[in-house]
Amino acid sequence: MSQKKFTLRRAEEKDLDILVDFNNRIALESEGHPLDLAVLRSSMKHILEDERKGVYWLACDGEKVIGQMMYVFEWSTWQDKNYMWLTDLYVLPEYRKQGVFKLLNQHLLDFYQKSPDIIGVRFYVAKTNTAVVPLYRRIGWKESKYNLWEVTKNDVR
Repeated sequence: MSQKKFTLRRAEEKDLDILVDFNNRIALESEGHPLDLAVLRSSMKHILEDERKGVYWLACDGEKVIGQMMYVFEWSTWQDKNYMWLTDLYVLPEYRKQGVFKLLNQHLLDFYQKSPDIIGVRFYVAKTNTAVVPLYRRIGWKESKYNLWEVTKNDVR
């Protein structure tokens, strides 16, 4: 049986509904809660209008969108270069273990390798999303020496 050939393309305005749906699915699967769809729609619209906020790539089976990833950049004052952050990674359940993630990951790493102003690629995983950690280790990602800390408006008094 031959492996299916999937393609990648950059997300466009016509993909707004897919991005909203996939990002809500990420929250449900990884953290067990839905997102506010109006806020999510607004966020996706802003990203599609301004690549400084992020760039989405879509994996497709013919015309059907079956996966996504987004990357953003963070300037490192210590390195005088950017770190690239992978986020919003999602593949439809029925397409998992068929090479879709591999295609998205390879595209990300190819872009990184060709970009002299990017020093590294990073991403974060919800502590409760332990199922994906073996996959990341298997393909060569390693745990960072940094812990992620945050404060939100609900935390500030």
